[in-house]
Amino acid sequence: MQGTKKNNYKLSSFYFHLQQWSIPPHWYLRYRAVTAVVLVAWLAVDMSYETRTFFSDEAILWTIFATNWSFLIIAITAVVLAVTSWVHWYKPYWIIDPIHIRAMPYSLKLQWLLYNISGCSALVVSAGYWGYVAFVSDSLLVTSHMSRLKHTANSVYVILDLFITATPIRIQHMFFTIFMASLYISNDRCCFFSLPIILLGNEHGYYFVNWKDPVEAICTCVLGLMMVVLAQFVLHFLYLMRRWIHGKYAAAYDKFGQDSEMQNIMSRSSTYSSMQE
Repeated sequence: MQGTKKNNYKLSSFYFHLQQWSIPPHWYLRYRAVTAVVLVAWLAVDMSYETRTFFSDEAILWTIFATNWSFLIIAITAVVLAVTSWVHWYKPYWIIDPIHIRAMPYSLKLQWLLYNISGCSALVVSAGYWGYVAFVSDSLLVTSHMSRLKHTANSVYVILDLFITATPIRIQHMFFTIFMASLYISNDRCCFFSLPIILLGNEHGYYFVNWKDPVEAICTCVLGLMMVVLAQFVLHFLYLMRRWIHGKYAAAYDKFGQDSEMQNIMSRSSTYSSMQE
């Protein structure tokens, strides 16, 4: 009987505590739903506005900016988090195997991968923008109030969300973001040599990623990859800070213990830590 109760307890706390803190689950579900709707709506408006205003209705040009890739992934991640959270609440057996509870479901693998990429990429584009681009470019596309907001709100959201959710951050997961960055670099290079608007030196492209001068472009890409590594360490530090704050000030009020069950499973299980079967 004790074993059965223990398993039920773990299963229950698993889908009740997708957030780090012991708060009413319905508030967390609402938070997830609202953020998903807001981010998707913002993404749609931003894509439509920039395509019509700056890209002559050429939607492909919207993809040449790393910021927009990051924004798109953040919005997709928000939708995935909202869906998995609601499914965990109403239909937990659709995701969690009650027999092999420590076998990481594919939905959580996808969620964890996207969460890491979105958080890391947001910090990179914000740091790159406010550390350099915002002060040297006179392009309206880059210096507009909307652009400043987009390059600020993304990281603010990521950091705040990191202190709400129970998702762990692993240093080695930076390789997922590096892979995504490699895809972006390949796309940027293809667009540069295939779209006349870029070859003519139009302001729509990053001027410091000029593939006609490959040395400069490659150095910029290497610097970007180094920023990915640094951003991953920052995320991991914030994750450790969240756990420390929770353990020091909130654990006594958490009726399920110091860590959420999702975090316990991910932290202690080699399967979850490595994202392997």
